[in-house]
Amino acid sequence: MRILLTGGAGLLGSELLKLDADLVAPSRHELDITDAAAVGAFISSVQPDTILHAAAATNNRDIEASPNEALDVNIQGTVNLAKACQGTRIRLVFLSTDYVYKGDRGNYSESDELLPSNLYAWTKLAGEAAVRTVPNHLVIRTSFGRSEFDYPAAFTDKWSSKDYVDILAPEILQATRSPLTGIVNIGGPRRTLFEYAKTRNPEVKAMERGDSAHSSPADTSLDLTRWNDYKAGRGVVRAVNSCRVCGGGKLEKYLDLGMMPLANNLAQTAGDAIAMRRFPMQVQYCPDCSLSQLTVVVDPREMFSHYTYRSSVNKGYIKHCRAMAESVKDALGLKPGDLVVDIAGNDGALLREFRDALGVDVLNVDPAENISVIAEASGIPTINDFWSIEIAQKILDEHQPPKLITATNVFAHVDDVRGFISAAQHCLAESGALMLEFPYGVDFIEHREFDTIYFEHLSYVLIEPVTRLARESGMEVFDVQKQDIHGGTVRVFIGNAGQHGVKESVALFLEGEKSGGYHGVQKYLDWNREIDELIGDLSGQLRSLKEKGARIAAFAASAKGNTLLNACRLDVNTVDYIVDDTPEKIGRFSPGNGIPIVDRAVLESDPPDYLVILAWNFAREIMENTSGFRERGGKYIIPIPSFRIVEA
Repeated sequence: MRILLTGGAGLLGSELLKLDADLVAPSRHELDITDAAAVGAFISSVQPDTILHAAAATNNRDIEASPNEALDVNIQGTVNLAKACQGTRIRLVFLSTDYVYKGDRGNYSESDELLPSNLYAWTKLAGEAAVRTVPNHLVIRTSFGRSEFDYPAAFTDKWSSKDYVDILAPEILQATRSPLTGIVNIGGPRRTLFEYAKTRNPEVKAMERGDSAHSSPADTSLDLTRWNDYKAGRGVVRAVNSCRVCGGGKLEKYLDLGMMPLANNLAQTAGDAIAMRRFPMQVQYCPDCSLSQLTVVVDPREMFSHYTYRSSVNKGYIKHCRAMAESVKDALGLKPGDLVVDIAGNDGALLREFRDALGVDVLNVDPAENISVIAEASGIPTINDFWSIEIAQKILDEHQPPKLITATNVFAHVDDVRGFISAAQHCLAESGALMLEFPYGVDFIEHREFDTIYFEHLSYVLIEPVTRLARESGMEVFDVQKQDIHGGTVRVFIGNAGQHGVKESVALFLEGEKSGGYHGVQKYLDWNREIDELIGDLSGQLRSLKEKGARIAAFAASAKGNTLLNACRLDVNTVDYIVDDTPEKIGRFSPGNGIPIVDRAVLESDPPDYLVILAWNFAREIMENTSGFRERGGKYIIPIPSFRIVEA
């Protein structure tokens, strides 16, 4: 992360540079933030990932006497930085003050009322307003002092969360590098200024606020719950700084799609959809094992406890499941009475095909309560929980060891991949197999499938890191098969070492990845430029059609569709509605953009001129199933791998 620090010569800036000498910290002569043109030019030349804006006029008494410098630096300088961030994906972190709170009761949370107590705090609040215009922003409300308390006296009746700069600087730098957005309070314990001063100046004298000629608020102490929860791993989102497969820490970011909502958390109203929390959607590459992964992990309970995707609605996927059951029957020697377990098996679509075609016993494990109820109602035994070693033991206690464990479109969702593999190995029959299916990293790049990036998909996987993970877990990849579904998928078979003959396919895939350049970051950096161009083209083409009077709708309120719409910044001003066949989605609104989701009947009663197929990996089936739209002269738009119009 390349961080540009303003105010590097100040109290906080000097301390931050002790912690990280790689911070880009121009002097005031090198970067005058009050000069808008100079700010734009400097940021364009440096191209930071993040700006940590610590430069400020802070002397309360000087500002009360003459506010001009505070107006120039705290407000106009911040406005200039915010303007320079517009149209980029730069993160802007702003140092504000605890004095923006009213100051009469203390323990202020980030959402409490604001009433600055002096001009300095008012100028900081104005700066906060400017910073909020930057999508990826963080406002840090805090209070710090020099590393030594060198005043002769301190108040015994003034409370705050003020702490020494050397204590708070590491936390401010950590927050800057975090995925937190919005506002966060950072500080020390609630105490009087006298108690604070005594920790580093035992000789300090006591005084009361009434003894001073200058007024100040009685209690600006902060509720630090949000920050403490983040540090303790209890926050909704956390940063990923090491590879989940090999543990490597030299990760290189190569794609940034901006701030995105959770793709499957559909809203009840358009307003709620637009106001949804957003997180940075970025992908990074591990040079040690060639895994790609998101830079953040969102708490899975936020995404999977209630889920709106249902496998059974997708007829193309049902055909895929039926073919899978037939293909693995002989390969693995499955027979009636064997147990097949499906991890995150959704509503049981895959297991129904295995049960009906092969006569095997089946067991579903899925964390979504609403989906588990549907699976059970359709006759598929289901454990409503996340996959874990405890669930693996529960299966052994209550069932036979499974001959096959399947995980389709699941592995890429998993943060603790080692725990995932270990749990499978724990309960798997000695000669059994774990079968993973996931979108293939090569197709992800070759077909420009940027829309498969969403917060459920934590990893973008090649065979190389999977073979390494299996080997280090005492297992081995013994077969790899290419599948056409979802725009390019691989089916990977993993078994206990020595139990299955390793097929030539494994070596062929590994060699293909190596020769194709997928074990070097340049491949991904080049791809990033392609995707930026693709997003610009998609957005421009659709807006051009709209400006010419065309009516545009979309088909499939899918997670990938949500990424595409938000990356292209498309909303109801361009796309009128999204058609979907999933009952749970009808009447809801697409996250981040507020586009209404409607049933198929609207396609006939209020037909558009163009239908964007967001689930482009099932384009053929969708066009066949919407023949009436086509026969009336409607045209389809296929967005990936490039904008394409399909006419009747």
